[in-house]
Parts: sequence; structure tokens; C-alpha cells
Amino acid sequence: MPTNMYSDEFKTDAVALYESRPELSYSSAAADLGIARATLKTWVHKARKAAGKVPTRPDGAGTEPEMPEEELARLRIENETLRDERKTLRGDVDRLTEERTILQKATKYFAAETTW
Repeated sequence: MPTNMYSDEFKTDAVALYESRPELSYSSAAADLGIARATLKTWVHKARKAAGKVPTRPDGAGTEPEMPEEELARLRIENETLRDERKTLRGDVDRLTEERTILQKATKYFAAETTW
């Protein structure tokens, strides 16, 4: 089964094109270059490994592990954000409970007033 042999320069340029345009997917970049998606993906991963970077996925999995200090700082920020959201949600619940009570009283009032 014959395989296409691409020059190192072509591979380097293909990887540079993909890396320089974050909006490109592997599929669209490969289609533009006339190569298979898997081929481009392999070249990109090899280039990243050679550069000392860990190949990453779009969801962030596979990235370098955090240092304990960085993780602690990130978790503190997340915790503070969640605490603020809980305060906001509690305020919303209180407001909605009050509105519901008012509407229930209004319903009883108008139901008693209406005699058909």
C-alpha cells in the first residue's frame, strides 16, 4: 500500500498553519491542505512533544498538572464565586417566595369577591 511522502518542510508548514489559527479544526485544516485529518493530527502532536509541550484536548484534559499553590488559588477563587452565587440565589428565593405569597392572597381575595 503506497503512502504519501511529505517533506519535513511541508509538515512544519502544516503544523504552523494549524497552530497559528486557533479557529481551525483538524478537519478543516487538513481539507485545505489536501491531507487526511489523522495525518495532520499526528504531525501536530509530534511537533508539540518535540517542543516539550503536552498535546492538549479542547476540553483541557491532558494539560500539565497544577502546582499545589496554583490549585489552591484556583479553588479559593471558585469557592468565592460559588459563595457569591449562593447569596444571590438565596435572595432570589426569598423574593420569589414573597411574590408567591402576595399572589396567593390576591387570588383568595378576588375568588371570594367573585360570585357567579
